[in-house]
Amino acid sequence: MMRDHPVIEAMERTGYPDDSFQIPHCPVCGSECSTIYRVRFLDEIIGCDECLVSSDAWECKECFKENEE
Repeated sequence: MMRDHPVIEAMERTGYPDDSFQIPHCPVCGSECSTIYRVRFLDEIIGCDECLVSSDAWECKECFKENEE
């Protein structure tokens, strides 16, 4: 099978004509991502939209002070 021209392969892979375009990756999990999350005031990255999950605080026992010991 004959390969496509490198520009065509790059366009299929990234949507851009050359490989100099870089897709962002999460420094925590390594996944391609569009959003990263940082600790407020510390500028520390804790994850991305691929490796973090959100939870309902009402269903999380750690969010209620009476459960702390």
